[in-house]
Amino acid sequence: MGNKSRKEEEMANESMEVEAGKEEFPKPTITEYQEEQEPSPSSKSRNLAGTIFTCTLLGATAYLTWKYALNEPKTLAEIKDGLGDLFDTARDKWDEWDLGNFTNVLDNLDDFSFGDLFNEDPKQGDNTTLTWDDDFVQIRNGGLHLTLRNALDDTWQDEFEYAVADWQESDALVLTAEKVEVDHDCGRVDGVMVVCNANFGATGWVGINENMIMRGVIVGSVSKMNEYYL
Repeated sequence: MGNKSRKEEEMANESMEVEAGKEEFPKPTITEYQEEQEPSPSSKSRNLAGTIFTCTLLGATAYLTWKYALNEPKTLAEIKDGLGDLFDTARDKWDEWDLGNFTNVLDNLDDFSFGDLFNEDPKQGDNTTLTWDDDFVQIRNGGLHLTLRNALDDTWQDEFEYAVADWQESDALVLTAEKVEVDHDCGRVDGVMVVCNANFGATGWVGINENMIMRGVIVGSVSKMNEYYL
């Protein structure tokens, strides 16, 4: 028992010596940081160019204002007077404009023909207005008397009937429709308008009316529906 107590006492002393010899170190810590990137040369060049352009624009604007709007003032007092005159002129011009009343905006256009604008359209082509031969026109009896030869296939019949009914609303037209054999070649017939449909290809038009002209008047007409775009 005595030896065991002595050994336990020696082990306890050694443990205390080890504990006493320990050195305390601070716990490591993680520090967050953000690396600041150096701007690239191209970015610096763009920023410099933008700054130069802005300064140049501001300088040019200031010079033009000084020379033309303020009449080249030499002193601060002259600048103030020039700005005052500029604001007065702008206010007078604003008062001249009546932005709340557009009743008479077309009064000065009495002799102006809006139809002339379309004559300058490069895609319009010849915009000359032509009429049918006098044989088809009865001035005191409904105007133009025209026969429509319906050479369309069955897929176009509803559209044809709707278009004819719409045109019949005019007091200057008397239309007579007659159903004929389907004609995808759209052959012309004198004295009537042929209405037909077919795939005419990439022509740039969905529908077109072709007139036969003799001695400056229309003697026949063909209305084509292009199914290429449908």
